[in-house]
Amino acid sequence: MVIPIVDEIACELGGRPELVRLLGCTRSNLFKWRRVPAGHVLKIEAAIKEKGGTIDRYYMRPDIFGESPEATEQQSVA
Repeated sequence: MVIPIVDEIACELGGRPELVRLLGCTRSNLFKWRRVPAGHVLKIEAAIKEKGGTIDRYYMRPDIFGESPEATEQQSVA
């Protein structure tokens, strides 16, 4: 079973074949993932951004990159 984030990423890129092509891996590799491999995160993020998508490194791997800077900005209470 593919983890949900892989389906989200594939959807933003235009399908699993596009994701496989981008990463130069096999489709079966995607089924082995427990989370997005750290070495692929920035490449995926750039490809998604190029297509106008919204998934970023913070969403894919918050354990590495932490929370999105937009989420942690403090708004003034005046």
